Amino acid sequence: MKRLLATLLLTCATLPGAARGSEGEAAAGPKPVVAAPRIVLAARSIGSRRGDPPSPKAHAALLVRLGSGPGGFIVQGGKESVSGWLPGRARVIGYVIPCADPALEFTRAAGAFWGEGEVRELPTRALATFDEPGLTEARIRAIVDSLNEEFRSRDYRLDGGPSSNSFVSRFLERLGRALPAVGDADLPGWGWRP
Repeated sequence: MKRLLATLLLTCATLPGAARGSEGEAAAGPKPVVAAPRIVLAARSIGSRRGDPPSPKAHAALLVRLGSGPGGFIVQGGKESVSGWLPGRARVIGYVIPCADPALEFTRAAGAFWGEGEVRELPTRALATFDEPGLTEARIRAIVDSLNEEFRSRDYRLDGGPSSNSFVSRFLERLGRALPAVGDADLPGWGWRP
């Protein structure tokens, strides 16, 4: 009997801690792995007039997921009208757009039929993917706010920059990232610097 008890005690002592539990608790399974925040640099056409094929010039955005849970953000630049004595004047502005599926939502472009406000779906492609440990919504918004301040006095220029693509490239640089190669993607204003 003593031998049986000793054998049982030794067997229990060699089991991993998670299987033994503590203070009578049921054994816990493996802890779920939490994905690191991930950023996808994506591009899609800037659109076209109705009836024309999409322009080869592309609009870039960052599709952000902060973990393995649902939802994420689209970080992108755009243009904002500036009131004043010059009609049609606009400046660069950045946005953080919460959404359930950033990749799907980025394909749906409002105003991609130029001069029309309806939504048009445009093919999107991923140009680069980054894991960004420690990235939070607060940090994303702080970078966008600081870039909006930097671009506040700059007129929007699609060709040559600053443009929405300039905004995205400057965001990546603020994260400490070297700009990735974008292949044959035509991203006007990409890598623009003041």
